[in-house]
Amino acid sequence: MQIPNLTLAYQIAELKPLVAGTMLRNVQELEKGWLKLKLQTRQGSKDLIVCPSAFFITSYSFPAKHQTSGYGAFLRKHLRNKRIMSLEQHGFDRIALLEFQDFFLVLELFAKGNLLLLDREMQILSAYRKEQWKDRILKKGQPYRFPSSKGISPLEISPGHLKKAFSESNADAIRSLISAVNIAPVFAEAAFEIAGIEKGTSAPALNEAQLSKLASAVKQLYSVDLKKCKPGIMEKEGEAILVPVQLPGPSPTQALPSVNNAIDSALTQSFSGAGERQPALDKKKAQLGKSIERQKLAIKELQNAIELNRAKANAIYSNYSQVSGLIAGAKSLLQEKKQEKDIMYKLKKQFPLLLDLNLKQYRAVVKLKEEERI
Repeated sequence: MQIPNLTLAYQIAELKPLVAGTMLRNVQELEKGWLKLKLQTRQGSKDLIVCPSAFFITSYSFPAKHQTSGYGAFLRKHLRNKRIMSLEQHGFDRIALLEFQDFFLVLELFAKGNLLLLDREMQILSAYRKEQWKDRILKKGQPYRFPSSKGISPLEISPGHLKKAFSESNADAIRSLISAVNIAPVFAEAAFEIAGIEKGTSAPALNEAQLSKLASAVKQLYSVDLKKCKPGIMEKEGEAILVPVQLPGPSPTQALPSVNNAIDSALTQSFSGAGERQPALDKKKAQLGKSIERQKLAIKELQNAIELNRAKANAIYSNYSQVSGLIAGAKSLLQEKKQEKDIMYKLKKQFPLLLDLNLKQYRAVVKLKEEERI
């Protein structure tokens, strides 16, 4: 499933209020090179899953690996019990940054994906994947440089920018837009639909009015507003694309409650053993249900005990004269130092309600008129 740059922007907007200010309690390694960051948030414990192409707060339970690499241990050493100050996207690139007081954790969510720990001076302390590009080196000890953006930011676009880029292009309008602006193809097509311009038009042929409409459409699409968020999955050329807003044309094949939820559901299914796991929320509900049932049983047992003790008290009250006489008689015979069997014999003749007597335990069993035993 494709997660374009605008979709990532909406996901970060969704998660920022939850993640910013939380404590990272632990870092655990998962299968396939994935990581689980255990967060203590205002909404309780949450698991932030990081994989090569995405990250997401999950509602599922991911088992940690028993044998871990040095990379996971390195992150634990530096980030455990550290507070996350902010979650940001670098421009509209597919790069997310978790800022800590002393570190940055950079999530590069393109190509093969990478995860880098930086100090406050943006020096690389550790890189999950050591890489060398034409303009940057990703390994320990190197200064971190963001990759060059693919064109101007969609929010900085103007008719003048487009006029210059399109006048120098030999391609059609949509290819020229994608080349000049950091915009995903699916949103470039939507921008032409909104502007009412044929995407296959030769780029230099667009007039100033059309360029103005196109620039406005791009800005409109890339102005992130959670009130507009209506995520869905579109099928295009046999590939699923997660879009965060309603686009012109056919509705998405599947509407979803949130961008993060969509990523969680889709990527969890691709994780080995996902079908065998139950959502953590369902597990929590089941545990809570069992706890409630235990409490109901305890309440019922307590109510039964109260009723039994009330019945005993009523029976004693109804037979108070005989019970008090039995107690007085037993005390008198004890003072005479009589044997237990003699005491039992004499008391039984005087008080037929007496069934058993144990002087060592100072206990008497009597049968009251209401068939109650005490």
